[in-house]
Amino acid sequence: MQKVIARVTIQSALLSLCSALVATFLTPKNPPIVALVIFSLLATPPNFLWQQYLERKFPGYRVEKQESNVEIKGAQSAGGGVTIKKKLNVRNTLMKMGIEQTLGSVINVALHLGIVQALQGVPLSECLQVVKTQTWPLMIAGYKLWPLVSLLNHTLVPVEQRTVVGSLVNLGWGIFLALRSAR
Repeated sequence: MQKVIARVTIQSALLSLCSALVATFLTPKNPPIVALVIFSLLATPPNFLWQQYLERKFPGYRVEKQESNVEIKGAQSAGGGVTIKKKLNVRNTLMKMGIEQTLGSVINVALHLGIVQALQGVPLSECLQVVKTQTWPLMIAGYKLWPLVSLLNHTLVPVEQRTVVGSLVNLGWGIFLALRSAR
């Protein structure tokens, strides 16, 4: 698990770097590249573990065993006339999405705003002011993208590929955040 976390963290940091570098070409004021990359390095491991916890607590799929001699579309044979089919657990998927889009989002957005400011040497009182004034506008901007990404990720993307899909979408989101940080 530690190797996976390290790989995902490095991948996330590199994507943050790419996002920030692209943003430098789109705005006259350079984004805080180092602060954005450091934040990515700090935030990815707990977020990865959080996603693992949510998947354990609210499994996205139920495994149904059916005795059958007939091949079922989307099912795997377990031998002996038993077929295993994974079925989306709608309740658990909605629970995960709800938790991600409320508690997870507020924490991540507030930490992003505060830590990126702090890493640039901004005094704590000003960092807290930024968190206070910019969290909700950034949350509202995020609600235009992330619920759809979350829904598609939990319903169409295999669990082992979700980080990659999220990272690719996050490349564009990272450009948005870098441009916002450069203001």
